[in-house]
Amino acid sequence: MNLKKEFKKEEIELLQVAGVNVEDREYSKEELRKCEMDIEEFIMSHSSKNGDISKLSNQYYGILNTLIN
Repeated sequence: MNLKKEFKKEEIELLQVAGVNVEDREYSKEELRKCEMDIEEFIMSHSSKNGDISKLSNQYYGILNTLIN
């Protein structure tokens, strides 16, 4: 999967916010799994008291779904 071609500009920006460097190349399954884990760690590093985790989960849902499938 090529992340640069798979995702829209807004989604690429979200990936970059989560610390995922998006390049125009094919990613291996292992690299995609690492991207998925980086996003999950980014989400979980936020506070659940003020609703950040649920808000971020909703923002990244589509991206995670694409990476997993």
